[in-house]
Amino acid sequence: MTITLHLNNLDKVSADIQRLFASEINKRSKKNISRVIRDLKPLVKIWIMQTPEIQSLLSQGSPQSLNALFGLPPGSPEVSASSIAGAVADSIKISVSRVNNKLEGGVTFSFQDSAFINLIGLPEGHQATEFGTDLHWLDWLLTKGDAIIVKGFFYEPSNGGRSGGGSMKLGGSFRVPSQFSGTVSDNFIIRAFQGKDEQISNVLNKYLV
Repeated sequence: MTITLHLNNLDKVSADIQRLFASEINKRSKKNISRVIRDLKPLVKIWIMQTPEIQSLLSQGSPQSLNALFGLPPGSPEVSASSIAGAVADSIKISVSRVNNKLEGGVTFSFQDSAFINLIGLPEGHQATEFGTDLHWLDWLLTKGDAIIVKGFFYEPSNGGRSGGGSMKLGGSFRVPSQFSGTVSDNFIIRAFQGKDEQISNVLNKYLV
């Protein structure tokens, strides 16, 4: 036996389905946006902590590390790294464009003020040098590129110094190594998010779709 079903007003049925979908998506978006941010924050902290720059800052007593180059005393790198990761995670913003009946809309994920003010303003990003001057090392990592930090001194690796990985000596100049130096358009914070689109999308889809 064959049953044939004829549907009339298919355009109206389709429009009604899309309208219901749009309404449901908008409800979920409004309700669950805080959950998305809650789930993204620990991921962002992990991504920041895994960067080569943070790992080098944490390499206590390791010659040629950022820890040694900046003369960071024991204990301070851990506090600095935690503050940096936390500041980036707290900067997450998500805006959802209301989905219309044609199912057109979108989600915008953003992080960080483009001038990195929230990070540059962290007191943990500073270190007093042996000569009594302020070394704003985090600013150098984020914005100064390969510019010379200190004139008249150069870094000599050793097992001494405050960090246990070397100290500054008279002569020459000192700058952040090129593999770590950053600018406002390319630094370790920006690089930490590269290749993470799928993980971000998975969190967004979990709650918003």
